[in-house]
Amino acid sequence: MNALDVLDRLEQVTGGKIGKWMACCPAHQDSSPSLAITEADDRVLVYCFAGCETSDIVAAIGLNVGDLFYNKLAGGELTEGKRKRYGEALKSERFQVAVINSVERNERPLTTLERERRLLGQQRINKIEGALYE
Repeated sequence: MNALDVLDRLEQVTGGKIGKWMACCPAHQDSSPSLAITEADDRVLVYCFAGCETSDIVAAIGLNVGDLFYNKLAGGELTEGKRKRYGEALKSERFQVAVINSVERNERPLTTLERERRLLGQQRINKIEGALYE
């Protein structure tokens, strides 16, 4: 998804100079444009000057926050810098999941927060591995 895909879902779009637009915010009753839309290198940035949350803005136009990122993690070419950062993130997530698993095996039952963090870590590991090894 790119900026034009987002702009197609908005009303009273103005601007367009150097990847910047204004539009009416779909997350609140807006009679004049208060939503700034900016096209960055790998994502579309949205900011409501009335204070709406990004998640509310994108939900109002049938999207989720992940849709604002062009390549998410997968697809496209990974630069050496991104590959290195993904590798570091993968190592960190694997370590955190291993610690949580060790606590569960050797010390005590996990708290709800620890189980949720382990699940998040496993999801991140799968996503990063998909980007690195596919």
